[in-house]
Amino acid sequence: MKNRILILIIVSLFLNSCGIFKTHDKDELIDFENNQIPDKTLKLNGYYFTELEREPQSFDNIQGIKIKYLSVFFIYEDGFVVNIRGIDGITKYYCAENKTLENTYESAHKAIELMLKSQFSEEKRTKRICGFESNDIGNKGLVKIDNDKIKIQFYSIEKQRAGSTSNSAYLYEINGVIKTDTSFAIKSETEFRTNTTTTENSLFKFRPTEQKPNIENYFKKNRNRFE
Repeated sequence: MKNRILILIIVSLFLNSCGIFKTHDKDELIDFENNQIPDKTLKLNGYYFTELEREPQSFDNIQGIKIKYLSVFFIYEDGFVVNIRGIDGITKYYCAENKTLENTYESAHKAIELMLKSQFSEEKRTKRICGFESNDIGNKGLVKIDNDKIKIQFYSIEKQRAGSTSNSAYLYEINGVIKTDTSFAIKSETEFRTNTTTTENSLFKFRPTEQKPNIENYFKKNRNRFE
């Protein structure tokens, strides 16, 4: 009996120290079972991107100038979305090998193009690594369009607390207005983790592609996790 109690205490301490991965704010999610992108609202044979800049970090191979990078959304007919953030033109991505490194937006687009091709690689390791992590919730989300209003939700994998080695999935939501069938403007972003909403002013433009991430709707595939 004493040994059993000791084991339970050790297991409890282990779980509390390591943390358990949790998907937060599932009750706030868009209804993924009954969702569809209305016809003629947005083109879907490509991705939507916005152009951003950041200060160089110690791991960057250039200094003294701002790094140009893209934030991207792939939107699917059933309202599923894949978010790719922070793609620049100077980082050597495994899934975008042999790309010329340049601090330009076009070079960042080229990286995305090569990533899309790599997911169909004949090499098993490359195909597995470059498959857009189909079994992970990170950077997966949902889109809801109501007339000219657009709402995009996506999960980000973050530390559970400062100094922690454990991660969990935290929900973000951006809201905006559809301008044309190839652009939308984001006006606000909500971080459910801190219950804060900030004003945004970014324009997402459309870029056609021959391919998109070849993955299933994560939420429909894992319905039982969101019940």
